[in-house]
Amino acid sequence: MAEPPVDAREGEARAEIVRLNKIIQALMNRAERSTEVQGSDFTLFETAIMLEERVRARTVELEAALAEKERVSGALRKSEAQFAAIFNMTPDPIALTRLSDGVVVEASRSFTRYFGLDAADVVGRATLPGDLDIWVSAEERQGWREMLERAGEVVGLQAQMRRRDGSQVTVLVSSRVFEAGGEQYVVTDIHDISVQARRAAYLEGIASHDPLTGLPNRLLIADRLAQAIGRSRRSGLRVAVCYLDLDGFKEINDTLGHAAGDRVLVEVARRLRLCVRSGDTVARLGGDEFVVLLTDLVDDNECVAALDRLLASFGQAFDLDGQSRGGISASIGITVFPTDQGDPDTLIRHADHAMYTAKQAGKNRYHLFDTSHEQRQTALKKTLQHLREALARGEFCLYYQPQVDCRLGKVVGFEALIRWRHPRLGLMPPAEFIPLIEDTELAAAFGEWVIGAVLAQSDAWRRVGVELQISVNIFIRHLLEADFSRKLAAMLNGYPWGGRSLLQLELVETAALKELNTVRAVVEECRQIGIAFSLDDFGTGYSTLAHLRHLPADEIKIDRSFVAQMLESAEDRVIVEAVIGLSQAFGRSLVAEGAETTAHVGALLALGCNIVQGYAVARPMPAEDVLPWLRGFQPDPGWQPLHETDDD
Repeated sequence: MAEPPVDAREGEARAEIVRLNKIIQALMNRAERSTEVQGSDFTLFETAIMLEERVRARTVELEAALAEKERVSGALRKSEAQFAAIFNMTPDPIALTRLSDGVVVEASRSFTRYFGLDAADVVGRATLPGDLDIWVSAEERQGWREMLERAGEVVGLQAQMRRRDGSQVTVLVSSRVFEAGGEQYVVTDIHDISVQARRAAYLEGIASHDPLTGLPNRLLIADRLAQAIGRSRRSGLRVAVCYLDLDGFKEINDTLGHAAGDRVLVEVARRLRLCVRSGDTVARLGGDEFVVLLTDLVDDNECVAALDRLLASFGQAFDLDGQSRGGISASIGITVFPTDQGDPDTLIRHADHAMYTAKQAGKNRYHLFDTSHEQRQTALKKTLQHLREALARGEFCLYYQPQVDCRLGKVVGFEALIRWRHPRLGLMPPAEFIPLIEDTELAAAFGEWVIGAVLAQSDAWRRVGVELQISVNIFIRHLLEADFSRKLAAMLNGYPWGGRSLLQLELVETAALKELNTVRAVVEECRQIGIAFSLDDFGTGYSTLAHLRHLPADEIKIDRSFVAQMLESAEDRVIVEAVIGLSQAFGRSLVAEGAETTAHVGALLALGCNIVQGYAVARPMPAEDVLPWLRGFQPDPGWQPLHETDDD
């Protein structure tokens, strides 16, 4: 049976005290009368005294309990008042809701003020869409609820919320679930970050947009192109990258000044935007170069129609300070994914090549990038001109990758690797431009620059006590030029120490085999003036066994493709082992390229190859980092042959 309420028990206790006091008083009166009558009979009197003492004790007990209840009730009222004060004084909006249906049980004054609601309109209504409707996105609210049900709390969830006037704000929502009276409730704190969000969006806009035209810049167009490529792979629709360069813009800048040129660029941006659909992108890369990204193209007709609109947009003259100026057009290069399977940077570069073809063909036209040999050669001419100019401007530099005897833990040399500090594309690796150079007239110019830079760097390091051999890749076309050995000797003689013992030239095996007899003669001439030679990419050429003894190289470099796969491929491991055997049989020193992990080093050591080059040792580094790296170099304890144990 359930106990009666506390207030009922209190009333019963008070009634019991009154009843007992009445009984005591009646007994006392009877005892007094009995004493008067009987004289010595005190039985009733004593009983009354005993009852009085019990009643007094019970009264004290009940009054103490009542006092404690009053104290607890007062403390509870005080706590509730303090909670209400804190709840309503908190600057952040706070609400107490039921988890089951989202109905608001209590809301702080800051909550009602923040959302522009009346207090009477909040309590009893739900935060669900269609009621209070403070969540902009039903999906965001559903995600918030799922997190609460899963973890019991949500901390700092960024969301969009809506005020009564319809304005949207960015907030961080933090909530916690608790249980009371068998019901689950949620207390939620809402912190406004609209100012920070707008500031972040502003900074992001500065980082990703051209400040003059407001168009996306190279960073943003590359990101959107990557997304468009992903969508194309899923949908099968095409993506066209259009690279525009203005014709006649330089004359505007030269005659009317840069302010007029800027106005032309802003107007060009406006016209280009009007030519494309909402899902397309117009970007400015810099100067008078723009990129238009056309996405979700069904066929070539859509692309051609868009290109015609772009060219036509330049037909109207430009108004410059009240003067009408024509003569501005655009040369456009286009490449289309997935016909051109390049990454974003490659696609933009291919479109750039196609743009130069359009410009050379007479300007004010577009040209589609073609992967055929004839079109590649046309684009190559322009690229080679860029490379020639870049060399003259000093845009190339050398990185150095260490070669280490991992058995002895000793640095034995470096390989010099060329890099291009492209003013727009950043630091470019040799694979991006060396294949374009090696069979052209630029081969000698680049080769001489690299050798000269290496000799100068060797001299600088020698002055501080560092004398290590540096390997340089040499183009076969450069090697076979008339008087190569004489010119090389003249370069060496420019240094008092001669430089011979510290310079090694690397020949690519496949290229050397094509001109075997001629190459052999030049190599012999160079060896007479103290130059060492290495046979690079060994194992990739044909007739290697037949011609190895005819190539007077001092060193063999195992091709990185075999080394990289030797741990997974038994065939590649056999090739590596065979090359090591050949080097030993012919008395050539040996270097393994492409050792990317400690496991590669261990496998090479076990097979008898001690000198290693690759990421397992160090990545290529600029010249200024070499001396600090040498000072801090420590052999990796993991450089042990795989067949040896720690006890060996």
